[in-house]
Amino acid sequence: MDEDLNRTVVAFRTLVTTLHRAKTHDRLTQAAGVRLDRPDVQILVHLLDAAEPRRIGAIAEGLQVESPHVTRHVASLEQRKLVERVRDPDDGRAWRIALTEEGAEVANRCRRVTTDWFEGALADWPAADRAELSRLMGKLADDLCSHLKGVI
Repeated sequence: MDEDLNRTVVAFRTLVTTLHRAKTHDRLTQAAGVRLDRPDVQILVHLLDAAEPRRIGAIAEGLQVESPHVTRHVASLEQRKLVERVRDPDDGRAWRIALTEEGAEVANRCRRVTTDWFEGALADWPAADRAELSRLMGKLADDLCSHLKGVI
């Protein structure tokens, strides 16, 4: 195996493991001042990133999970008034999920905490290295997601 590729995979696994630890999630929600499950945060931030209401299926696809999983969490988020259902303008029979004002605020706080972590970790990096990381991470995310759609 290519040694550079092996180091990349090891580093990627380390990052994913660190970011998915329960302790990391607990720190994120504590710093954001909310009590939410990991999937709740993922849905809120996904909707924030999308910048528009999304159908349940589109949320599930974006998060690479099954629709019933998203439906359960959306119901909980609706009860907490963090999301709401709005009519789909393309199909009046269908619904999309939209962030409420409070939901957008919570999603922004969660995103800010994560961004602050990255900012702290990259604080001593030269601007050119940060730009290159941004470019390469975007390319990796796009290419790996596209590749896995064909494999899984």
